[in-house]
Amino acid sequence: MGLNNLENKIREDRLFFDEEPSADHFIKFKEKLDFLAESENKKHVFSFPIRKVMAVAASAGLVLFISIFALSEYKNKEEAAPQLSEELLHVKMYYSTLSDEKMEKINRCVSNSSENELLLESTKNRLLKLDENTQVLEEKLSYAQGNKQLENAYIQSLMAKSEVTNQIYEQLCTENTQILITY
Repeated sequence: MGLNNLENKIREDRLFFDEEPSADHFIKFKEKLDFLAESENKKHVFSFPIRKVMAVAASAGLVLFISIFALSEYKNKEEAAPQLSEELLHVKMYYSTLSDEKMEKINRCVSNSSENELLLESTKNRLLKLDENTQVLEEKLSYAQGNKQLENAYIQSLMAKSEVTNQIYEQLCTENTQILITY
């Protein structure tokens, strides 16, 4: 039906197809084309800076979004970092307390001799290295909970620190006590 209507319209208006439009029609058509061309140029002139601004704003927004997302992920990882088991925390507390008590006793009984001070300084350096090793093991353990080899290495590291302080205590404080007794 729609096609038949179109064909009928073409047949009825066939006489107008051969007629030339009036000069007024051409002038109006040219004015309309010029107007459309000017408005297109204006759009391009204004759209270029707007496009730049929009691109910069979109880039800045994207960078801001990525930074916020990365920062929140980093904070979540820090907060969600697994802790040592309760048993290992007790072991750590026990050996740390023993080591700290021995260090206090060592500091009290060490005389001001340069030999003792050198020995004490080297002991502190050894203890710092042991602490660093223990810290590394603790970090690994917090992510690999239940790993018996790591747990044993961690406990042995804590024990080694305690043993070093005991040895130094025996070496420095027992000798100082014996020297005091003999006088």
